[in-house]
Amino acid sequence: MHVRAISLAIAGLLAMVFLSQGLSAPFEKDEESRPASIIADIMHRGDWLLPADSYGEVTRKPPLYYWLSAAMAEVRGASQDEAGARVVSLVAAGILAAVVMGYAAAWLGGSAGWLAWLFLLGSYGFCSHAGYARTDMLLTLLLFSAYCLLFPVLEGRESARRWLPAGLLLGLAVLTKGPLAIALCALGILIYLLLAGRNPIKLLGRPWPWLTVAVAIAVAAAWYLPAFMKTRGAIASVQLMQENFGHLVPAGMGGTGEAERPFYYLLVRFIGTCFPLSLYIPALLLMLWPLRKVEPALLYQAALLIAVMGLFSIASAKRDDYILPAFPPFAIVLAGAFAARETERSRVAVRLRDGAATLAAAAMLAGAAVGLFLSTQPVLVDRVSAHLQSSDVSYFGLFINGLWKGRQALLLIAIAAASVIALVAGRRHNPRAAAAAVALASMAGVSLWVGVLRPGLAARRTFRTFAREMRQATGGQRVFTLDGPEYEIAYYYGAPIEPLAGLAPGDRTPQPRFLLIFSDQIENFAPAKAAQKVLVSRPSPEGRSLVLLKVDTNRFEPLPKNP
Repeated sequence: MHVRAISLAIAGLLAMVFLSQGLSAPFEKDEESRPASIIADIMHRGDWLLPADSYGEVTRKPPLYYWLSAAMAEVRGASQDEAGARVVSLVAAGILAAVVMGYAAAWLGGSAGWLAWLFLLGSYGFCSHAGYARTDMLLTLLLFSAYCLLFPVLEGRESARRWLPAGLLLGLAVLTKGPLAIALCALGILIYLLLAGRNPIKLLGRPWPWLTVAVAIAVAAAWYLPAFMKTRGAIASVQLMQENFGHLVPAGMGGTGEAERPFYYLLVRFIGTCFPLSLYIPALLLMLWPLRKVEPALLYQAALLIAVMGLFSIASAKRDDYILPAFPPFAIVLAGAFAARETERSRVAVRLRDGAATLAAAAMLAGAAVGLFLSTQPVLVDRVSAHLQSSDVSYFGLFINGLWKGRQALLLIAIAAASVIALVAGRRHNPRAAAAAVALASMAGVSLWVGVLRPGLAARRTFRTFAREMRQATGGQRVFTLDGPEYEIAYYYGAPIEPLAGLAPGDRTPQPRFLLIFSDQIENFAPAKAAQKVLVSRPSPEGRSLVLLKVDTNRFEPLPKNP
């Protein structure tokens, strides 16, 4: 037990070190700056019950993530910054990696535990959310841990030592992103029972499922009830109806209508964000058939994978972060493909599995070789860039320009070396070694992306320095914008950048008026033409600059509000 605890601690710490790359990169746009402003609001205003963002809008999600982030900042005694806003996700990801390893090791064997750990950290879709100021990684940790605790309970070990902590974790998951956590856990269990040929109705006659849900509801009610009373029920319409139910159903049935995409969108994204490990999927499908021969612990994780991908594929709103809970069970199921004896697998499945390792290693090796080749062909680089979207052009340019810099070169060498090892191991009929090498090559690729390219592009896109210079130039006075809201600028400025349409008619305060506008909008807004330029930002990768103008009060009229 002592050795196992040490192994789990090492796995979690190593995962956190690996996933901490890019933790201090600047925010860009709204995805992280809005949650970060909610954390700052708790620290500055002290309203822990109903924290709000830079514009005073109460958080649309339960506050556990923001509570933990603010508490960590208080313990550190430091002001809120990018790393502080992301550290809860980082710690949750590290613990989650240890949970994945622990589950796989306990039910499939020690080597399977470390393979699952490698597969998880070799998945870009998982790692990209580890250093991200969003609630999804914390939700995934709590949901997945509760789900794993309930497996032995389903198998007959009905002990309060398992279902009680599972209920507590599910309650905390509800406090992270709403009651969808309970629904996902229940759906995974239902699918598992059906796959195993067991009658799920019998489960309803047992006391522990009801007790588990009761504990979860009691934990969540500790915040929901006071928030419901203080907002006179308004919080329920936002967090329960819009953020959960509203994202599941189409707009015609009362949904929000946000992020509507084809039903196959998330499946394509999942395959793409866990490449090259997704090349093993055809072999996995064969290895999981017939179902009666699959280890129950493996089938249980496959059920959660199906539940996550299935539910969000039929949901109206489809965002990349919705599939995050699918990566831990995928890593375990993939590790299970190497845990059983070869005689227990069909020959076709084994050949597909080993062929996937060869193909993945060859693809990674070819990618590194193409990168090196393109670095010597500037004309070809220009031709390729002409056919890419603007964001892809920026990433491509960063990759090519930094190819011969120390860290990027070392990562490319690591990708190539691990790919060669995987090919050699495959030739020597050592599938576990080949799979581990493929995972290491993928981890090097992930490191290149989250540790070099993404922070580099964020540094080019961000207006962090410009926003801080704005505050010095204006003395913290009100700044307006034609559009709104501007969460990134507001976070770094320390005050909301107010939409011009919100300016009261006839407002003639003697203070100077400041207007923030993009350079290509000045010609279409008459007051801006005669205004004084105070600051101009550096151009973004798309070629646009922000301009801070001082406009005469008499010429600064509000925009008409939308009817």
